[in-house]
Amino acid sequence: MTTTNPIQFPQGGIHHFVSKYIQNMPDLTGKIVLDIPCGDGRGSHEFAKKGAEIIALDLFPHFMKLPDVEAKYADLMEPLPLEDGAVDFIICQEGIEHVPDQLGVFEEFNRVLRKDGALLLTTPNFSHMRARLSRFMLESDYWKRMPPTEIDSIWFAQEDSDKFYFGHLFLRGAQHYETLLTISGFQTAERVRTDIGNASLFLAILMYPLLLIYSLLSWLYYRRKNKQVDQATRDRILWDRVALNLSMKTLVCKHLFWVMRKEYELPEVAKKLRKLQKDISGN
Repeated sequence: MTTTNPIQFPQGGIHHFVSKYIQNMPDLTGKIVLDIPCGDGRGSHEFAKKGAEIIALDLFPHFMKLPDVEAKYADLMEPLPLEDGAVDFIICQEGIEHVPDQLGVFEEFNRVLRKDGALLLTTPNFSHMRARLSRFMLESDYWKRMPPTEIDSIWFAQEDSDKFYFGHLFLRGAQHYETLLTISGFQTAERVRTDIGNASLFLAILMYPLLLIYSLLSWLYYRRKNKQVDQATRDRILWDRVALNLSMKTLVCKHLFWVMRKEYELPEVAKKLRKLQKDISGN
């Protein structure tokens, strides 16, 4: 599918990085891309220019600006209206932080993706240093903001409906997303650098020695636990988390932009998790 749409979408923010990433992808003719939430269509637009067929879904499909892409209604809190293994790529741009059941969303993404398909996921980074300090002081992601309240946590509400579009009420840190994605059958293919926050950069330089010491002490302590699990497996999992915590992309970037590959089908994931739990319990 191609598009001749002349609309110029606003640049800056996370979309600048997403747009550049998609533009550097190979030709996608014959590939199917799910854009959810599709918003005004800026992600769909870039994928269409690469020759992909677009499935655009959103809680508010009327926001779509592309005349040659039809957006349809879908709610991330409900099963997606797609068959198993229906798409090659999913782009979820600034959407997951609005959804309470994020594990359910990732499991649905796994279901509709073909094996080895890719998920392009972006979300505000709740793990950069400024956000960590703000969370410590105020339980907010930014020192100028109050903690989430009912005043600013509902962005849209459908008339005559109990459906709400929540704000950043469900922001999670990088470590939580890593676990949710792993137990949904995904593995990291790439972590893309996004805009760097000056305050976070300053705090990271200042605090890095302390972060390093705490991370290593935690790793040394925790690798002695759950001895029923193979030592190499424990070390791999735990060291990956240390590396994620100490990564400058985690500490200073304003957004997370992760490219995730579907490595396992959901039944395979469940089998692996049951085995791991059986090893931990010693049964």
